[in-house]
Amino acid sequence: MKLNTLHLHQSWEKLTSRMDRKTLGIGALVLIAVLALAATTFSKTKPQGSAPVPVRVLAVEGAGGASGLRYSANITPREQVELAFKVGGYVREIVSVPGADGVPRELRAGDKVTRGMVLARLDQQDHASRVGQARASMEEAKASLSQAQKDYERAQSLVAGGYLAKSEFDRSLEKMQVARARLDGARAQLEQAGIMLADSQLKSPLNGLVASRGVERGTLVSGGTKAFVLVDLSAVKAVFGVPDSMQARVKPGAPLSLLVEALGGREFTGKVTSVSPSADPMSRVFDVEVTIPNPDAVLKDGMIATVLLEGLEAAGAQPAQPALAAASVPLQSVVRPPDDPSGYMVFVVVDKDGHTLASARRVELDDVTGRNVSVRGGVQPGERIITNGATLVHDGAAVTVVP
Repeated sequence: MKLNTLHLHQSWEKLTSRMDRKTLGIGALVLIAVLALAATTFSKTKPQGSAPVPVRVLAVEGAGGASGLRYSANITPREQVELAFKVGGYVREIVSVPGADGVPRELRAGDKVTRGMVLARLDQQDHASRVGQARASMEEAKASLSQAQKDYERAQSLVAGGYLAKSEFDRSLEKMQVARARLDGARAQLEQAGIMLADSQLKSPLNGLVASRGVERGTLVSGGTKAFVLVDLSAVKAVFGVPDSMQARVKPGAPLSLLVEALGGREFTGKVTSVSPSADPMSRVFDVEVTIPNPDAVLKDGMIATVLLEGLEAAGAQPAQPALAAASVPLQSVVRPPDDPSGYMVFVVVDKDGHTLASARRVELDDVTGRNVSVRGGVQPGERIITNGATLVHDGAAVTVVP
């Protein structure tokens, strides 16, 4: 811009030295227009600010006054198996079981199955035909080997008496070895055909319940088609997440109590069977698995339970101070300040001078409830806090709120 102005100034001096006043007036107007055009071009080429970062927000809730550590857990089966056909064909039969009215009907979701029970069969005609062909090939290979062995034994006695050349004896030995190899190949083909025939029917690998059925009688399926999902509910797993401050306090084998609201607040007792060694990258919590005996199958897949950790409080965990816990925020919204690796902060969305900005707030963590944590200071109930995108922004960064 400075070079353009200097150049124009020099041109103006040359112009004034040889033009009259009228011409100078016209030249001045031209110069002003050129300067305006240069300023406009310069303003358009100025670097613009970075685009706003898309984020999701959630209104801060007030922290509950109840002390104690409670977590929300999902109930899942101890074992879940997806059964699929290994071979293709038409579904000829789906096993029949007695219905609630005593009338036989096809197996469906909710029905009990036992280990080894045949659930469905494909049309076995093609597979049975292959088994027959493979068996005939094996019998033919057996006969060829028997004849080759006899020829070899005869040649062996002749060569010993000097009545047969050594080359002829070697040829008989080679024929016998080829016949033996053909028999081995025929046996393998028969075995493979038998496996395919067996795979044309599905058997239950466990005692449990049918969760879903994906095939109908008469439909054509291909190898790998999922037919049934089976679950074992004789015991169930409750999976919940804890923050890093609590992960070391939850030990495998420790007993834990759970409450299930869907069953009238009934309490169950289980044991910790697994603690994840790494945190979830999104929520930054460690998954804990509790196994609960379920002999009467009242606990179902997908139920929600509340895990009680009072025993861990007595062992040293400090419960929250209800009077000081001002707000509850999602664990995924809490980040580390860049200048304080031991501290915590959150980002609140604020509107300033017509812009939406991220404002960093220092907080102190308190009690954890499920996937939320109570915080002291920094935020107030009702403020909008960044839940998705907190690691992508900085204090004062422009943001745009997305649904």
